[in-house]
Amino acid sequence: AKKVINSMEAWVGTAGVPGKPVVILEQPKNRTSEHIDMGALYDHVKTALINSGRFSFLDKAAREEIAGELDYQDSGYVDSADAIAKGKQKAAKFLLGGVITSNVQQVGKQKAVYYKATFELTDINTTEILWTDHKEIVKKFQKKSIGF
Repeated sequence: AKKVINSMEAWVGTAGVPGKPVVILEQPKNRTSEHIDMGALYDHVKTALINSGRFSFLDKAAREEIAGELDYQDSGYVDSADAIAKGKQKAAKFLLGGVITSNVQQVGKQKAVYYKATFELTDINTTEILWTDHKEIVKKFQKKSIGF
């Protein structure tokens, strides 16, 4: 995640993006045969990018709940002076997506799993992929013999 975060921060610095880019997260894709907590990976990336002070993120998961609260506040049960007005939410300019893939190579008792995490930032207005980067990780395993 650190490599991807540094790369994305560097891109924003050189791309001439004004202010703090407003980003929304796409549902991450796990294209491996293993269970990988993609939400935890994205939380790590999102937290680091927000803490960098260079990005602003929208909470896609909370939209429905927020819309319900706004409807309630507009229902007449809440003092209109205290109610939040609709139409004040920010719009995302960029979509951050990612995918993890794996490739298994086995020779005799040696097994290596190559993981690749790829992230990309898409301009929502033009659908252009403006930035992409990846990180590869290798895990090696040795089968143990059974017996005496």
